[in-house]
Amino acid sequence: MKNQLALSGEKIAEKVYPQLFHHIGMIRGEYLLRELNQNILLPSCQQFVKDYLDTICSLYSDEEVWYRFSELTNTEANCLVGTKEFLDENHPLFGYRGTRRLLACPDEFQAEANVVTDVYQTNPNLSVIFPFVNDADQLKQAIRVLREYGFTGKIGTMIELPSAYFDLDRILETGISKIIVGMNDLTSFVFATVRNSQWHDMESPIMLDMLREMQDKARMKKIDFAVAGYLNVSFIEKMNQLGIKCIIHYSSIPEIFDLKINHPDHLKRVKEESKKLQRSTHDTARNVECIQENQSLDRR
Repeated sequence: MKNQLALSGEKIAEKVYPQLFHHIGMIRGEYLLRELNQNILLPSCQQFVKDYLDTICSLYSDEEVWYRFSELTNTEANCLVGTKEFLDENHPLFGYRGTRRLLACPDEFQAEANVVTDVYQTNPNLSVIFPFVNDADQLKQAIRVLREYGFTGKIGTMIELPSAYFDLDRILETGISKIIVGMNDLTSFVFATVRNSQWHDMESPIMLDMLREMQDKARMKKIDFAVAGYLNVSFIEKMNQLGIKCIIHYSSIPEIFDLKINHPDHLKRVKEESKKLQRSTHDTARNVECIQENQSLDRR
C-alpha cells in the first residue's frame, strides 16, 4: 500500500519517492505563514502561498493535493507581521485554533479562501481540509462560508477532537470527501496528556478501536479515510494492515524509511525561528504589562 505525503513548505523540485507515496495528503498552511512570518492578510503572504500551491499542484498534476487551512494557535498568530486580531488566551492549544480561528477572524478566512480559490481555477487537483473542527455544525458553517467565497473543489476535515469523533455520523453528512484523523491531538485529548509522555499511546486498544469504527463509517459513506501525525514505523504498519493510509511528514522520511531528503532541517528551522519570535513577543508584552502596572502604582 502506498501512503501519502505531508509537506510543511519544503521546496521540492520533483515527486518525492513516488514508489512510496501517492498524492500529497496534506500541505500544512500554518508552516508557510510561519516560515514567512506574515499573516495571510498581507498580499506578499498570499502570493507566497499561491506560488507554493501552484508549484506543488503542477508537480503533482496527475495526483490529488490537499491543502489544510492554517492551524495557528493565537500564540503563533500574534507573532506574525500583519496580524490584526490579537486574542490572548491562557491555554492557546485549547482555544482559537484552526477552524475556530477561521470563523472568529473572517478577514483571515477570506484571504486564505481567496488564495485556494484562485489556485483551484488552474489546478483542479487542489482540495482543502478544515483543521481542529468541533462538530458537524461548525464544519457546515465553515463549508458554507468557503463556498460563498467561490471555492468549488473537494473539502475534507480533520478529526482531532473527541467532540468531532462523537459527532462523526453527522460530520459524514456534510458533503465532505475526506476524513483525516490527527493522531497526535486526538490521542492527547483522549488521554489528557502531551505528546511523548508515557500515556500518549496511539497504538492503545482504545485508539485502535476508535480508528476501526471511524474507518468503517467512512467506508460506508464512500469517503476517503487516512491518519496523520508524527507516526512511527510500528503504527504505520498496523494502519496499512488495516487498509488505512498514513499521511507521513516529509521530515520523517529518513527516520521511517532510512532514505535521504533534500531539506532535512526545513521544518526544524521554521519551528525554532517561530518559537524565538513567540518568546520575544511574550517578553515584550510582559514588559509593557509591568510598565503599565508600575505606572498605575505611581499614580496611587
